[in-house]
Amino acid sequence: MFTPTCDMAQRKWSNLDTPENVLNNMSTFCRQFALGVLFAGSLLPASGQTDRVLFIGNSYTYSNDLPGMFRQVALSMGDTVVTQMVAPGGFTFQGHASNNATLNAIDQGDWDHVVLQEQSQRPAFPPEQVAQDVLPYASQLVARIRSSSPCAEPVFMMTWGREIGDQQNCAFYPPLCTYEGMQQRLWDSYVLMALENDAHCAPVGSVWRSYRAVHPEAALYTDGSHPNVVGTFIAATTLYASIFRRGCTTSTFAPAGVSAAVAAEIRAMASATVLDSLDTWNIGVNDPVAIADHQVLEGLSVLFANNSIGEAQHWWNFGDGGSSTDADPFHTYPQPGNYTASLVVEDACGRRDSISFSVDLGSVGVAEHRAPTVQARMEGAVLVVESRSVAGALELRDTAGRLLLQARVNGVGTTRLPLPQPATGVVVWRLQDEEGHMHSGRLVLP
Repeated sequence: MFTPTCDMAQRKWSNLDTPENVLNNMSTFCRQFALGVLFAGSLLPASGQTDRVLFIGNSYTYSNDLPGMFRQVALSMGDTVVTQMVAPGGFTFQGHASNNATLNAIDQGDWDHVVLQEQSQRPAFPPEQVAQDVLPYASQLVARIRSSSPCAEPVFMMTWGREIGDQQNCAFYPPLCTYEGMQQRLWDSYVLMALENDAHCAPVGSVWRSYRAVHPEAALYTDGSHPNVVGTFIAATTLYASIFRRGCTTSTFAPAGVSAAVAAEIRAMASATVLDSLDTWNIGVNDPVAIADHQVLEGLSVLFANNSIGEAQHWWNFGDGGSSTDADPFHTYPQPGNYTASLVVEDACGRRDSISFSVDLGSVGVAEHRAPTVQARMEGAVLVVESRSVAGALELRDTAGRLLLQARVNGVGTTRLPLPQPATGVVVWRLQDEEGHMHSGRLVLP
């Protein structure tokens, strides 16, 4: 192990900013959605909500008042944010894990998101040193957050490489000798922290790298390390897209010193980087996953099945005006036709998912409906999908909702899909075909 040199900037705290007229809890915001308005896929947070966000970091967080700039971006999008910051200069996750100010802030509870920013160099060190000096303390902080705020989403804020790399430690670890090498190590470590802790990653460093690639002449640093106002604006917009899961391209806010054209480009770049790769950043890892199946019985009767993951409540809409809150309802339609049915599921924290699918009671006979068109089985670590006539997108998830596999099934025949990572226990597969029909089931892995 090499002995790294870490800058220790002047220590500084920023106190709680709590306007008295701000609503303090977003835990029920999802219930504001009308149950009759259902969409295929996730229901994203609506505009106009309130979010309580705790920032835990150091001088990279308090430079240019990142929490305040994040609040301004959110306000320009119609969202209210209440923030608190604990950011002693040069602090590490290890230091925060035993710092009374940090622990007391976490223990206040009722947080919706907690942004975690490690010391600027440590996550870029060799993987074995990160495993010893960073990962255990990241996990300690996440455990403390979830103990005090069970529904909070921890967000690891990926930082940026230094302007010419980490020259203090270059001789000890060559990847640190350049900006690109340092940035890649930061990417690896922050994504790993998110994956290991079922947390989200806000890819500020990735947006920073994209902006540098397009504008190599641009100034983003004050001293080769800390962000100037443009750099902090990159962080604020990326955090907005990551936390609210919504682009901020329609925002009109630009901080002093940032032109309207530069601000618009950064907002677009941050929005695209986050929203185009939600799975990469592990955003939504704790959301419930709506999985519905159905079987046509005699006449116009249909048996529905709820195979969803992580749900505490559910609502069915059969597409003919009928609805149910039963887990696996039985429904008889009034006449033949093609109906669009929907299932909404909600977890204990108010997070929702929904799915819509077609129930065809007119184009084919009952016998054909009752014969399964897609079957799946496991052969060791290979998912085998048998399809009679179906093409579509297939997903395989574990019971915690983590995505294990995504692939395309291309019509008639057998598709063999090796699992990219080891998995055991019960898994759920679902395939939505090109006609809108949903096929799903459960499998037990060896």
